[in-house]
Amino acid sequence: MATGYTCIRRFLCLFNLLIWFTGSCILGVGIWLYLSYDTYARILPSYHILSADNLAIFIGSLTFIVAFCGCCGSWFQNKYLLILYLGSIIFIMIVEIILGIVCFTFQTQISQTLQSELLDGIGQRYFLNDSNGIKSTWDHIQTNFHCCGVNNHTDWYRINAWPEKVQVPSSCCKPMLNGTTIENDVDNECGLNPESTTTRLWKHGCFQKIRFYLLTNIHGVGITSIVFAFVQFLALVSAFLIVYTMDYKKDRRKMKMTYTNNRSTYNRIRTM
Repeated sequence: MATGYTCIRRFLCLFNLLIWFTGSCILGVGIWLYLSYDTYARILPSYHILSADNLAIFIGSLTFIVAFCGCCGSWFQNKYLLILYLGSIIFIMIVEIILGIVCFTFQTQISQTLQSELLDGIGQRYFLNDSNGIKSTWDHIQTNFHCCGVNNHTDWYRINAWPEKVQVPSSCCKPMLNGTTIENDVDNECGLNPESTTTRLWKHGCFQKIRFYLLTNIHGVGITSIVFAFVQFLALVSAFLIVYTMDYKKDRRKMKMTYTNNRSTYNRIRTM
C-alpha cells in the first residue's frame, strides 16, 4: 500500500511530466513561428524581443527545464534537483508578483508607450513587400478586430511606405456589399482614396478595440491567473514536503534494511 510520501512523489512526477509535455509543445510552436513566419508578430519596433515567437521560445524553454527538474527530482528522489525546482518556482512567483505590481502601477505609462511604439511601427517599419511581417500582422489585426490604425485611419497617412500619399491599407475597408450578401473582397479604391470613402472605413482604432476586447474578457484572464497560481502553489507545497521528508524516509529505509539483515543473520546462527 502506497504511503502519503509515495503518493505525493508520484503526483509531482506525473504533474511535471504533463507540464514538461506542454512546455515542449509551446517551444515547438515558437520555433515553428520563428522559422515559418520570420518574426511575424514584431509590431513593436523597440521591443521586438516581445514578439510571439520569442516569447513562446522563452516560455517553452523555461517550462521544459523547470518541469524536467521536478519530474526527475521526484522520481529519482534527487534532493538537489528538487531544491533547484523549488527555487525556480519561488523565483517565477516573485517575478510574476513584481510584474503584476509594475503593470498595475504604471499602466498609464505602459499604455502610452505601446501606442507610441505601434505608431512608430506603422510609420517607419511598415513595408509593402512585408519583409519583416508587420504588414501581414496589421492586415490580420484590422480584419479580425474591424479597426483601422492605432487610434484612427489617419495614422496611415504619409507613412514611409507611401510618403506622398494619403491612403490606408485595404484591410481598413469594410467588405463590399453585393445586394444582400457581403463579399470577402474589398474595394481597392477605398484604401487609395480614404477621404472620399470614409463611410467604407472601420471607424475605431485597433488600440481601443483590443483594449475593449481584453476588458470584456477580463474574467477569463482572472480565472486563468487564479488557476495558474493555485497550480504553482500546489507544486511548491508538494516539492517542499518531498524535500523535507526525503532524508527521514531514506534513513528509515536503511534502518529497516539493517534490521532485516541482522534478523536474518541471527536466525541463521540459531539454526546452526
